[in-house]
Amino acid sequence: MADPGNQLEYATYILVGGMAGIIAIRRGDRLQVFVQAGLAVAVANVLVVSTFALLGLHDTQGLLELVAASIASAAGSAIAAVGTFAVLGSLFGIMTVFQLLELANPSQPLLRRLLVETPGTYHHSLMVGNLAERAAEAIGADPLLTRVAAYYHDVGKLANPLAFIENQSGGDNVHDELEPEDSAQILKQHVADGIDVAYQGHLPKALIAFIPQHHGTAIMSFFYAKAREEAAAPYGGLATEEGRRAADAVDQRRYRHAGPKPQSREAALLMLADGVEASVRSLASRDEPAIRSMVARIILERLEDGQFDECDLTLRDLNRIQEAFVSQLLGMYHQRVAYPQSKVVELESRRAAGGGGGGTPA
Repeated sequence: MADPGNQLEYATYILVGGMAGIIAIRRGDRLQVFVQAGLAVAVANVLVVSTFALLGLHDTQGLLELVAASIASAAGSAIAAVGTFAVLGSLFGIMTVFQLLELANPSQPLLRRLLVETPGTYHHSLMVGNLAERAAEAIGADPLLTRVAAYYHDVGKLANPLAFIENQSGGDNVHDELEPEDSAQILKQHVADGIDVAYQGHLPKALIAFIPQHHGTAIMSFFYAKAREEAAAPYGGLATEEGRRAADAVDQRRYRHAGPKPQSREAALLMLADGVEASVRSLASRDEPAIRSMVARIILERLEDGQFDECDLTLRDLNRIQEAFVSQLLGMYHQRVAYPQSKVVELESRRAAGGGGGGTPA
């Protein structure tokens, strides 16, 4: 029969070391956390064996051997935890932190394609990632998941880059020649294309789910408004009763995304960051009142449209998200010093554009 004293020592050793590892590992969102957890287990193990050694025979050599074994076992546990975390995540389709960190690497094939084929969309995705991550930190959501989802949310635009204004480089806008409903269908299609591209790129299913949710069932307000104006035009426009009736007959469902609505706080943050980044970028003036007003408007529109009905966002969360967005945007669009050499370049470019005339600009 085993010695009861040894059984108590083993049980205490395992319990204290295990609890130290559990407390230290927290979420396991960095390799450094696993190292810290390993150190915590080592310290706990050494304390346990030291305590029992001092209460026992005071065998110095035996104590040193046990301390060395405790440190080795803690290091092995940390290494095993890292490996198991990564392998089991891939095996069972669980999206792990290590997988997210790998997907966030700019050398990933899909991100390289975005950079080369759709540089405007790539830049937009980076900005959305910055905004969404900042807001996720503010409300206690998952910042890394939110950032990585933002990087891939618009991969569907790879199928038709020039249909989106950020990739047109100042050229003709194809939507100027299309009917509003046709334009709306093109915008809807980038969601379906995004799901296909993401599956072909072997993205995790949990990440692919963000692609349709980042638009939810939101209305494409620009094209819906354009369709209403065109429908009312033959009757004197929206100012007339007949014109308003014709505009109201436009089927709003044709101008809504297919959904689903955001199912998580991270997906809702992505929806808001996507809308805010695009809207603020279109502002002529990006001072604090203008930015704050636009952010508040986007959040209120999505809230009143019921886009957050299926996730856990609270009104307090929305207030924190708004402040996080405003703070981040002010940092992104802060006023810079007008350097003299920059003014010279600007003046020379204007002269060149004006045909090389010697007159000074007004």
